[in-house]
Parts: sequence; structure tokens; C-alpha cells
Amino acid sequence: MFNESHDFAINNGTFISAGRDVKISNDEERGLHTLYWHTSTSALFNAEARFPPPLCHPGTRETILRELKDWVKQDTPQVFPHDSSIRWLYGPAGAGKSAIAQTIAEACAKNGTLAGSFFFWRSDPSRNNPERLFTTLALQITAAIPELRSIMNSVVIRNPSVLTSSIEIQFHDLILQPWFKVQMHQELLEKPSSSYLHNPEKSQSPFSSTLGTGTSSSPLSSTRPQIIVIDGLDECSHSRDQQHILSILKDAMHKHPLPFRILITSRPEPRIKESFNSPQLRTICRWMPLDDNLFRASREIRVFLRDKFQEILHRHLHTMEHVPRPWPADNQIKVLVEKSSGHFIYPSTVLKYIDDDNAVPADRLDVVLGVQALEGTESPFAELDALYRQIMLNAHRDDGKLLRILAAVLVFRAPTFSSDVLVHLLSLEMKSTGALRAALSGVHSLFSGPSPVESNLHFCHASFADFLSNRERSLQFYIDEADAHDYLAQCCLSVFEVESSKAVPKLLALKTNDEIIVSMSVLEYAHSYWAHHHTLACGTARLLSRLDTFNIYSASLTPFQYFTSDPSVPFFFGGFSWSLPDNFLSQAYTIQAHFKSKHNKILQHFLAISTIGFNISIGPGYEIPIRLSAELYSTPPNIMEYIISQLPYRPIASLPGYLSPSLTITPLLAHENLPDC
Repeated sequence: MFNESHDFAINNGTFISAGRDVKISNDEERGLHTLYWHTSTSALFNAEARFPPPLCHPGTRETILRELKDWVKQDTPQVFPHDSSIRWLYGPAGAGKSAIAQTIAEACAKNGTLAGSFFFWRSDPSRNNPERLFTTLALQITAAIPELRSIMNSVVIRNPSVLTSSIEIQFHDLILQPWFKVQMHQELLEKPSSSYLHNPEKSQSPFSSTLGTGTSSSPLSSTRPQIIVIDGLDECSHSRDQQHILSILKDAMHKHPLPFRILITSRPEPRIKESFNSPQLRTICRWMPLDDNLFRASREIRVFLRDKFQEILHRHLHTMEHVPRPWPADNQIKVLVEKSSGHFIYPSTVLKYIDDDNAVPADRLDVVLGVQALEGTESPFAELDALYRQIMLNAHRDDGKLLRILAAVLVFRAPTFSSDVLVHLLSLEMKSTGALRAALSGVHSLFSGPSPVESNLHFCHASFADFLSNRERSLQFYIDEADAHDYLAQCCLSVFEVESSKAVPKLLALKTNDEIIVSMSVLEYAHSYWAHHHTLACGTARLLSRLDTFNIYSASLTPFQYFTSDPSVPFFFGGFSWSLPDNFLSQAYTIQAHFKSKHNKILQHFLAISTIGFNISIGPGYEIPIRLSAELYSTPPNIMEYIISQLPYRPIASLPGYLSPSLTITPLLAHENLPDC
């Protein structure tokens, strides 16, 4: 009656659409009527509150849709294999999970296999918690399996408090037990009792009065598995509720022959992933990561953009008369595809902004591409920004750790280093990788890979970095690059402090070569970029305080793995070499000059080691003075060659190896003799 309707209508009774229509009589079926008022009408796939719902554009997401539709179509008995029971479709924010769920729900509604749907939404109090999940599904299942109708009505009439009971009781009384009754009734029909065979006129099924007329002699209305779609589980407010729901479904689908298959979509949040990793769920669930090949996803986004831009052009012909054709140009499409990073949320947001009746689409596209300044109009990324802010609000803590980590990701630039250097750099600063994982536990959906750490802190979407860097878009989550460099500068100091305190035996005691390589890579990054981060830092009180107490003499002499036979590398011992890196002193000179100029801060120890010199001490009473001057920095110097030229011998050939572990760098002169620079 109300096919293709988008919500429920009440008119001389109650009508509910769950892929089919059910009229509820207020008098005869007051139980169903009461159940209806304890459902979330905005959570259904065709609810008006969700109109227009997200959908997969024709020609896109074909592989994953085909796989899900084949799963739906499989002709299996009512008790089908456990591994067919549940599908978990997961991916980052904006990857298109809801569009896939909506497309599958609509397809199942059309072919009569949709048992029910529930689309969580964090901003809707009727569907951001589990209180109405199973009541809403129960009413839809009643529409999908008519044999349940009178049973469900009786259950609620006999015990109306079930509607406000715990969700375990709701699932048991409204879904599990009613189905058992229908199943038992069907078995009695197929295998009549002996009393019924002896006296069929006087005997009847014990469930005939409950099921009502027309059900005592007919088979179940459908023997095909019915599909339940639960979208956006991560939008359920609390992680304990998310796990609670999964626990109930796990127990039911694992232990009982239910005629349902369940599609669940969510971001791969830690607690959700933890639940799906449980042994019982592993045996009945198949994981479906939404991590399409970037090339294929980009190709689909290009198709999507071209088709939608043609629709926009057709709709705005009068205001677009002056715009040269073709519009948009191929290079404009290419930029949008690149900015999409393989996810549909970006192009969808852009298209919605451009397709405005009160604007010229070409002008708005120029705004998006940065060709034209934004003058008093709404942001083209308002919806995308709202999504990012919501994720950040849910994950943000007052200790500032999350923002500092994100800041580091923004300004970390190390193209010649392995991608895991930043993870180890931050883990060192935060004292452990576990602390890093904990700080990032609420933002898994913003990173690619199974978790932020496993992705080596790679944002899944390029637009998130743009969001964080724009104060008007990110508001309280804005990250100033100077603050970010300040934090990474402190991370570099931590590397020096930790590594300079290690002796060679401790390094050699590392379990694997990989651990040694990682340690050396982090140390090399610190030596390469510490001046870069310091000179771009805002100069917080904490950084200035750490610089004041920083032992630059110990930090200047740090162990590096000896990979080559280069004779210029000094002080080789046991597979490692000690060296004062070529650019260490020049970077120290640059840092002290910067902080004197910008912050009126004289770092005397930095000035002393870089412009006066130091002693190389290789044992008790044996020191080699190395004298330097500020003039060395007037042109790009090779400090290492200059230092070696002052040594009385070639160190790798003449210095006994056993003396190397005691080698230290000490001040050459007192600070009162510093030059005026």
C-alpha cells in the first residue's frame, strides 16, 4: 500500500513499512500498536528522516555489491552454515559504508528478503543507543514473516514491560522466542501428533489459536534466509553498548537456527574490532574491509563525478550559459579525484555544495578548487567538517596528547626514512607504544590500515590534514604548524637524551637487526631534522626549559651502526661507530642563533660547542682539544673534515678499539669566554 514510502503513516490505525506494509488495528492488535510506539521510525532504510539516503552510484562499488547480493541470494536451508550468518563491512569515516548498506537494504526490500534494518545515527536520540534496536527490528520482522504477527501481539499484551527491559530480554522475548514458536508450529504441521491423526476434527495445533486463522495449515511464508541490516554500529554512543549488541547477536546466531543473515557496518573502532575478533564471532562472521584498490576507487569516483556534474549542468543551464564547455575541465576532475583519496565522502560533499539553486555551479567549483576566494558564503566542506569535529569530540581528552600526535603527523617530513620512524619517535616521547595506541584509540576511522599505529600514522583522507590546518574549519581542534614543530623538536631532544645514555653493550643486546635499524633510523631523523623543527617552533616555555638543561655534549656523540668501510668514519668499535655528524654543530649554531634572535634566549652551551670547541676524551688524562670559531659557519662547512684535520692520527687506524666505549665529549672553555655572536 505504501511502497516506496519513506516513513510510517497513522490514519485510522498504524501502518509500518519494513520493505512491505502492515496495517495495525488499534483495538485487536493493541500489542503491535504499543510495540510501534517503542520503535525508532527514523532508523529504517526508507525513513523520511534519512531522505534522501546515501546510495551507491550506478557503476560504482560493483565488486562488493555483487559479493553481498550473492550472499543474500544463496539458496540454503533455514539452518545454514555458520560462516554465512554475519558479514562485517568496515572502513574509515566517509568510505561509503552507509551507501552500500542502503543499496543492499533496498535490493532486499524489492526481492522480499529484507527482515529489517536499523541505521544508527549519533545525533538522533532515538537511534544513537541500543534501547530501540530490537523493538524496531522485531516489528519489521513481524512484517517480513506474517506468521509472527499474532505471536508478537500476544507477547506485548501479556508483558508490556518487555519493551523497556534490558536489550537481552527484548531480543529473547521479541525475536528469539517468537521465532521458536513459529518453527515448532511448522514442525507440528509437517509431522502431526498421533492424537491429531486419530481425531483430526477435534484436535488442533497448540499454536493455532496464537497464530490466528490461516496459519495452522500453511507452510511458512518464506523459507529463504531473511536479511537484517545494521548500519553505523560505531554511531551507537558508548563502546560498551556496541559490544553488548554484538555479544547478543553472537550468542543467538552461534547457538540457534535462526532464519536471518546479518549485515553490520561500522568504522573499525578498537572495541568493535575486539568483539569481532572473539573466537565465537570469528566462526560465524566474515570480515569485509572497505579498502578498495586506490586505482579502482579513483576510477569509480571519476565516473561518479562526471555523471553528477552532467546532472548539475543540465539543472543549471540558464545560470551556466556563459561558462565554456566542456565543464568541468578534465584537469578540474583530476584534482577532485586526487583530493578524494579513494573515498566518496569528499566528492559527495563537494557536489552538494556546488548544486545550489542560489549559486552559479562554476563559481562554487572555483571556490572548492581554491581559484576563487570564499566571500561570505557557507563552507563547501561544512558536512565533512562536522563529521571530523564529531569524531574528534568523542575522542578528545583534556591532556592534549591526541592533538600533539596529530600535529606531529602534519609536519613530519622524512621522504628518505622508513614510514615507521614517526611511530617510534612518538612512542619514545610518550614512553611506550602502548601509550601512543591509547591516545589514538578514538580516531581509528581517520587513519588507513587496521589501526593508526599499524598504518604508520597515515591519514586515510587527505582532507583531514586540510581540516586540521584551517582554524575556521576545525575550530578548537585547529593545529598551528609552529606548535607542531615545537612538539617534534622536543621529540628530537628526547631521542638524543635516550640514545646518548646508552652504552654499546646495550645496543648490541637488542634482539633483532630490525630493532637496531629502527633505533638508528630514529636517531638519524633526529640528527637530520632537529634544527628544522626548532627554527620553525613557536618556542613554548617547555621547549625553552628543555633546551636550557639539554646536555648537548653527550648528544653530540651518539652511536651509529657501522655499515660502510669509509675511512673517514671515526672511532669504530664492535660493529658500531661513534661520530659527530657533519651537520650537528652547524645545526646547533643555527638553533642558538634562531632562539637569540626570535626569543632573546642565549643558549650558552649551544654557542660554546659550536663556536669555541670541545675536548674529545678517550680515556683518563687523554684529551684531544678541538678548537672551532664562528667564522666556520660563514660558508657551508664540512665540520667533520675540519675536526679530523686537527686529530694527531687517523682515528680508525690508530685508536685502539677497546678505548672507544669510554670516549666522551666535554667543554673546551668556560662559558664566560664565549664570543659575542
